[in-house]
Amino acid sequence: MLIDSEKATQTLPTPEYTPDHSPVQSNFNSRINTNSDSSLRTSTAQSHLQNEEKLRIGITGSGGLVGKTVVALALRKGHSVLAMDIFDSNNESTKLPKDLIEYINDDNDDNKIEYKYEKVSSLDYISYKKACKEFGCNALIHLAMIPNGNDLDDRVNPNEEEFKGNPQHEVHNQNVSMSYNTLSIAAELGINRIVLASSVNAIGLLFSKTRVFDYLPLDENHPCRPEDAYSMSKYFCELQADSFVRLHPEMRIATLRFHGVMSDDKSNKRYLNENHKGHWKDLWGWVSCKGVSKACLSSLAIPMNDQNFGVGQHESFFITSPTICQQVNTITLLEKYYPELFKENSKCKFDKEYFTKGNKGLFDCSKAKRLLGWEEVGFYYEG
Repeated sequence: MLIDSEKATQTLPTPEYTPDHSPVQSNFNSRINTNSDSSLRTSTAQSHLQNEEKLRIGITGSGGLVGKTVVALALRKGHSVLAMDIFDSNNESTKLPKDLIEYINDDNDDNKIEYKYEKVSSLDYISYKKACKEFGCNALIHLAMIPNGNDLDDRVNPNEEEFKGNPQHEVHNQNVSMSYNTLSIAAELGINRIVLASSVNAIGLLFSKTRVFDYLPLDENHPCRPEDAYSMSKYFCELQADSFVRLHPEMRIATLRFHGVMSDDKSNKRYLNENHKGHWKDLWGWVSCKGVSKACLSSLAIPMNDQNFGVGQHESFFITSPTICQQVNTITLLEKYYPELFKENSKCKFDKEYFTKGNKGLFDCSKAKRLLGWEEVGFYYEG
């Protein structure tokens, strides 16, 4: 498709443009669902989570904020885990908490939980594949990534050397390579359950010079308009997932669009409102580390023969809180930072009355609730 660089609103292909005959991206409206069977779909997904199959899960980026929490939750749920990251094995980021080690050791021998840490980069295809094969992985959660630095991310202190960031070509190329390696290795080894960490930035938000909203709240059908390397790489990982389920219809892939992941000790009303506050460029969104971890495991736990999210499907999901960071009416922030939305010629469609009372989030996560049985806590403001 030819892109006219002078058209700021030009969009890239998104799931809503996928041909009807494709097995990917089920054709339903992921905004507020008015179908009578929506509650039934949610209860079915939640029941699956209570009786989930025990898996052997490979987790990349296991030493990061999200990775450590996902590893711990997977082990506590009885799954065996191959943790993979670029840290040495004596690094604190690779060590399990004492109580978790005791939990694993106390496990029944008939259902032994295994844990192994492997120093391996997702860019090293041969070593990555070997580690997964030797451990006998039957599921993968890919969390490793290269972020933008403070040259583009104005949330980061420009004087801190560690946040200088990689050049844009490295951010793009390495992230795209890591997600492709994950999917290719899964295909080679017959691993059919895959979770890829995407981002809300896949649609073009925090790092974009131009943010264009067709409607609010945003859902997974919204067009993608990424501009920077990181956002493009997350968008491309979703395209890769589309491609792989077409080529390998025995696969099922979830790409999870995380947003402003907060450690659990900071996922509280006071910290979010007084310290973090969120950022206007990405619509003041957030999600707890615990919530992200649950989304990752829920995406794997749904049975492969599930009618709504089963074999041969790739689905993207927004994984965010139902409330913004701040204790203020959402409409107040929109009026201040996005006055163009209130002009008569605005093309953005949204119910202004809906956002007038309360700190409602600007991302619709009802799709994740319906298909995965997942939802995040919120800290509600009733001003």
